[in-house]
Order: sequence, then structure tokens, then C-alpha cells
Amino acid sequence: MLDAQKAVYAFLAENNISYRHAYHARVSAISECALAEKLLGGCMPKNLLLAPRNESAYYLLIMHPESAFKTGIVSKQAGSSRLSFATDEALNALFHTHSGAVSPFGFLFDTEKRVSLLIDRKLLSEDKLIFHPLENTASVLLERDVFLNACLPLLDRTPTFIDMPEIRKDT
Repeated sequence: MLDAQKAVYAFLAENNISYRHAYHARVSAISECALAEKLLGGCMPKNLLLAPRNESAYYLLIMHPESAFKTGIVSKQAGSSRLSFATDEALNALFHTHSGAVSPFGFLFDTEKRVSLLIDRKLLSEDKLIFHPLENTASVLLERDVFLNACLPLLDRTPTFIDMPEIRKDT
């Protein structure tokens, strides 16, 4: 187990946060996360670390898997110039993780609070949320209210809720 992953489990244990977890094959895309959802019985959001071109700010966007990422919509609601995916170097430096394993547990390492939190309002309709513990060979299930009302305050983060468009389904 990697140090960042150990830190996630230590954070949960030290704060008596109730969770379930499962180990699984490495997943790199949200489309591959169905197994974790089936094993744990929750919704696995997309977690994207975003930044404007000049990297003057960073945003963790946690969005419903049925929402579409539209940079203009997200950027406007964040009050930022055009956002795009942060570099692999930023993922490692800020969240001690890599592409495919980004999650709000990365806030454990963002001690300078360089990353703001954006949450898709659609996630409020989900009772259980699944996140990687900064490694995409495992997943952690949290009750939505535990995540919002226990984890985020302990991580000293206040989310900005945003509205995301749904993925268009061709009929």
C-alpha cells in the first residue's frame, strides 16, 4: 500500500469515519468503475483536477457520472478563466496521486489550500459516494452526509455546488 493511500485510511480511522472499502483491478476511466459500484453499492463520481492555463488556481471538480464536463459552464460557475485538466506534475505535487486516482482525499496533502472544491449538485441525490483512496486499485464508500458533514469539515473544505449538464444520450 502506498503512503498516500495509508494516509487516507489513517485519516478515516483517526476520525472514526464509517466507511467500506474494496480492492479491485486498476481502473483508469469512469466507465471501468462499474465493478466498484457493484461491490460497494454506491455512486462513483468523476473527480477532475482543473486549472486555468497559467495555473494560478486549482479546482477539484466532483461530478455525477451522468453529467457532461463542459469547460465553459464549469469555468463560469467557478469564476475562473477557461479551465482544463491539471498536469500530472500538479496531481502529484498537490494531491500525491496520479491520473485515474484523483479524489477529495487529496486535500489531506493540500496544506496550503491551493485547491478549491466544486461539487456537481446532482450528487446530492445520491445516498452513497465512492472515491479512490488516492490509488485506483481500491475504492472507499462513504455515506453522502458523512462525506459532506464530517470529511469535508475535517479537511477544512467548503464546497461550491455547481450545475452540470447531463450527458446527451442519442435515441
